[in-house]
Amino acid sequence: MEVKKTLTVYPLSRNLLFRMVRFFVKKTVGVENIPDKGPYLVACKHMGAIDGLFIASVIIPKINQKIHFITNISKWGWFWEEIVAKRWGGCIPFEKDNPRMCLDIALDYLKKGKVVGIFPEGILQDYDEKKHRAKTGVARLAIWTRVPILPIGLVNDITVRHDLPRLYRRRQMIKNTLLNPHTMEIHIGEPFELNEYYDVEIDHDKLVEATNKVMDKIEKITQINYK
Repeated sequence: MEVKKTLTVYPLSRNLLFRMVRFFVKKTVGVENIPDKGPYLVACKHMGAIDGLFIASVIIPKINQKIHFITNISKWGWFWEEIVAKRWGGCIPFEKDNPRMCLDIALDYLKKGKVVGIFPEGILQDYDEKKHRAKTGVARLAIWTRVPILPIGLVNDITVRHDLPRLYRRRQMIKNTLLNPHTMEIHIGEPFELNEYYDVEIDHDKLVEATNKVMDKIEKITQINYK
């Protein structure tokens, strides 16, 4: 009798890196809501530069699949961009000059049964509700492929200075998290679909409406303390 071998995604990271990362997580709520396999979208409000690592440390050990995060890959050279981020991490690069490209790549992954991670608000922003609004990419992908969305909320009782520039706030979040282990909670909501938009004509207003519904789900399980 032939025994079928199951390949393990990120074997070294699962045993070392992910365990180290989970040391900083106080509690994870809603693990039972994680679908066993793709395709689906993971959507989260962007709180800090290493959000994706926290999310991956919880989801990947359960589903044994990579999460292909759409991300603004740091320009740290060819090895980091091509080998670490794209090949090893499976990240989908966001190119400011060609934003549609990342959606095309994500669309292809979803059609192949993969899991795609997206931060609907894009890169870390200055959180002024009058100036800031989530992009419609998450709604486009969910409607085009008719896959579920898994909302993720990060709850952190560390206070972040709201007046800091974006880059400094990103560094502060990393520093505060590393210096204050066991302070973060990961809340995983129930998967949902945007099925009310599947068979209707979609225009920009509809996309914005659908995106707002996604953000409502995420923000209900997210808490960021600013001062």
